[in-house]
Amino acid sequence: MKDRKRDKADERDQGDRNPSTIYKKLAPVYDHIMKEVDYEDWTDYIDAVIRYHHPYGDRMLELACGTGTMALAMEQRDDYDITATDASADMIRVATEKGRHRKSSINWLVQDMCRLDIGSRFDIIFMVFDSLNYLHREDEVLALFESVASHLDDDGIFVFDFTTPNFSPKIAPLLDGEQGNLRNYRYRRNSRYIKEKGIHINHFFVEKRDPKTGRTIDRFEEVHEQRVWTLQEIKSMVILSKLRMLAAYEDFDFSEATDNSDRITMVLRHG
Repeated sequence: MKDRKRDKADERDQGDRNPSTIYKKLAPVYDHIMKEVDYEDWTDYIDAVIRYHHPYGDRMLELACGTGTMALAMEQRDDYDITATDASADMIRVATEKGRHRKSSINWLVQDMCRLDIGSRFDIIFMVFDSLNYLHREDEVLALFESVASHLDDDGIFVFDFTTPNFSPKIAPLLDGEQGNLRNYRYRRNSRYIKEKGIHINHFFVEKRDPKTGRTIDRFEEVHEQRVWTLQEIKSMVILSKLRMLAAYEDFDFSEATDNSDRITMVLRHG
């Protein structure tokens, strides 16, 4: 009986994996959900990784940029020429508005990271916040690598991170039950890790309220499923791609990643 109940819960938690709709409903509250993220430190780290491996690169592309916080922070670090992309038009809409307020020169585009069609090549492509974990199958990851390779300059680099099976069992209980309020929105997150499937599920419940009366005028849900990847799995897929691995770092330093790392930042080079 318990297994049957668990199966039904898993069915309810099947997330929308269409890249054009994911984060569609969460766009208005996304920045609030991410308020605990230290964007400054994260940007400093990624910038240091980039400058170490490609000190003279300036044409930069961000994939899965969300509401643009990282791209805007990166713009302040160096004289980068930045294009930032996300599959969600709603997230790009928020990012564009933030950029307008800051008089940013970033080029914001709606693009699926696995099917890029920009017509330009870049010195640096980066993707953070475990966006890779939204790809559940090997062919999807290989499609990403192919898409990236077709947009990298000959000596360009691809920097990205992903979380491993060591991380989700630790973070899921901390995120489960998280709640927040932002202007006319209220949200709650249920978070759980299904070890036998290697899937981390975040189920968001959002209410929109009337600004005058405070009454709920709309309710919606959004389910996000992330597959946790091992270091060896990603390495094996890099070998099959047109990219080659330069480094795999543990967490937010320059230590070599291992099978026991929670988060891994990988650097690949074209060719």
